[in-house]
Amino acid sequence: MLHRCSRSGAGCVVTAVPVAQIILRQVNGCLRTACQRSCFEVPLIVVYASIPLTDRVHQARQSRLPVKPGLQCACRAATALLLAGTALTFLAPPLAAKIIYVGKGGSDTNAGTSANAPLRTFAAAAVQLRAGDTCRILSGIYHQTLKMEHSGLPGKPIVIEPAPGAAVVIDGADVLKHWRHEKAGQWSAAMPWTLGTGANQVFLNGRMLLEARYPSQSAADAFVRGRATVTVPMQPHKGRVVTSTIPEVISRYFAGKSRNYFKGAVFFGQVGLAWSSQSAVVEASSPNGTLHVKLTPKVWWFAGRGVGYLTGLRRFLNQPGQWVYKNNRLYVQEPHGHALAPEAIEARRRLWCIDFNKQSWVVVRGVKLVAGSVNLQASHCTLSACRGRYMGHYTLVSGHFVAPNQNAVTITGDHNTVSRCNFQWSAGCGIALQGRDNVVQDNVIGNMDYAGTYACALAVIKGGHNRIMHNTLFNCGRDVVQLRGCDHDILEYNDISNSGLLCKDLGLIYTYGTDGRLTRIAYNWIHDNRTGGPGVYLDNGCRNFIVDHNVIWNCGHDAGVRTNGPCAGHIIVNNTLFNCLPVGARMFYHYNPGRHWPRGVKYLSENNLYLGDKPDAQLVNARRRDFALKSGAKAIGAGQPVKGLTELRNGRVDLGAYQSGAAMWRAGAPAAVSGNNPGG
Repeated sequence: MLHRCSRSGAGCVVTAVPVAQIILRQVNGCLRTACQRSCFEVPLIVVYASIPLTDRVHQARQSRLPVKPGLQCACRAATALLLAGTALTFLAPPLAAKIIYVGKGGSDTNAGTSANAPLRTFAAAAVQLRAGDTCRILSGIYHQTLKMEHSGLPGKPIVIEPAPGAAVVIDGADVLKHWRHEKAGQWSAAMPWTLGTGANQVFLNGRMLLEARYPSQSAADAFVRGRATVTVPMQPHKGRVVTSTIPEVISRYFAGKSRNYFKGAVFFGQVGLAWSSQSAVVEASSPNGTLHVKLTPKVWWFAGRGVGYLTGLRRFLNQPGQWVYKNNRLYVQEPHGHALAPEAIEARRRLWCIDFNKQSWVVVRGVKLVAGSVNLQASHCTLSACRGRYMGHYTLVSGHFVAPNQNAVTITGDHNTVSRCNFQWSAGCGIALQGRDNVVQDNVIGNMDYAGTYACALAVIKGGHNRIMHNTLFNCGRDVVQLRGCDHDILEYNDISNSGLLCKDLGLIYTYGTDGRLTRIAYNWIHDNRTGGPGVYLDNGCRNFIVDHNVIWNCGHDAGVRTNGPCAGHIIVNNTLFNCLPVGARMFYHYNPGRHWPRGVKYLSENNLYLGDKPDAQLVNARRRDFALKSGAKAIGAGQPVKGLTELRNGRVDLGAYQSGAAMWRAGAPAAVSGNNPGG
């Protein structure tokens, strides 16, 4: 703290001021504060700002100490400092970086500077940590949120990591206790919290249990559709898209029950066009099988036939390994062949495992995350070498797009990095990007969007200049990658697979009504659209995307790259496509584009190698993912130069993604990260 004196009726008052907020200037060979009536002078020396600008706590602390009049200001200030037991921190070098320990057996009354006497909570450590400091976490499962309180500095980040050899789990769920036997195979325990209808989540020995369904259904994982065939009544509509405002669901599976038998349940399913799952709370039910539901205005209510199920009522609980929450109690049916071990049941209680809390220059690495999301609302921060499971959850759809806490990781800020992480199982997105100049690299992200809404493994929602490279992205209810608000983003060397596990009319990579601003999709493996839809889906009103040097396969009876109109400015060159249709096939033109620009269909397609269902005619071995051209393949030398994308090599240009004589590239995350892709 720098101390200044100012005149008052009682004499000179010394005020503590954070050094980082003071403007210093040279005056006659000395430095003087630029404060009004300041007369505290010091020799011309190096001044260290010991308190970051972002430290709101220390900015707020001020001590006003009365000093006897008649002494020189410098003497008064020095005396006041001595009386307060405070050193002139701006005259000394910055304090050395410290290591703070957190452990399960610790106490927040400890200093935390020794592994033998650690702090107990992340909150206590976060208050102490400053630029250059490290927090080392001892082994254990921590039912807490790691929330940052201060920022680091360039070259001096705050680092959070396990202690050497430690295994650290941050768990957003809490263990339920005091179980009561209800009936054969069924138990209950008090659960005095709830995250809301459709947001509660229950685990047995670390594995997510499904909420009980009606009709009864033993489901292996959350991607299994309901087995009730349902109909939502249609109504006339001028456009091709058939939606409904009739708040009804009709099914023979719901017939034969007393009036209002299903009142209070939640319907969840995929109906009609099924671009997204839909759900609603049942307000009344009739014996003829009609459910009257409460529609949320922002949700598309698709009409037509489909499938679905009900949840939320205790009477639905009759399948092993499922649960129901009702009246502040959790009811669980024992799994097959296992007596319920009460200490093994947990329920999610916290939304966040890690909250960067708008701080900067913070590194979190090497921890395991369970039942909680990461709020990377920050700048210049890093999340690396972390493993996460069941990080976002919901089944009541309240809108087309999801809230940040329903994603595994939401990046809201600039210059952040997520690397070498393995994240799986979220109802929302794996990573949602809402900033600029962020890097997502060398990660495994899969089994996302099991709610089947407009979520995916990775979404660029807004921002620009983000780099998404060398990731393995797979298994999503709808698209695997979504590009909504782009500006010179780069999507390169990713292995992108298995879209459409719940929804329809989607792509492995999807965008709609978006100006890509030269966003580049290049050097990716894009394969296995489970609905038979496109690989790269540039839907109505898109423009200015570059799609080059990708290998695209197993997209059924749709285009490897589909360009719905209107569109303009796309550059689609040197892609290898097989077991799909050629670039531009099955185009749908939206004749009334409205806000979409421009009219017409205008794009460049050059040097694309289409191999139909016989990729090995020209590729070395497609089944083993050796997509190099065979010696003597017709594609060799059959292309044309495209400036900036495919230049002459040995005087020629080949068709397709791999150029003969060039280095052979591979897509996806490193083996060390991708070697562990377990199921639910």
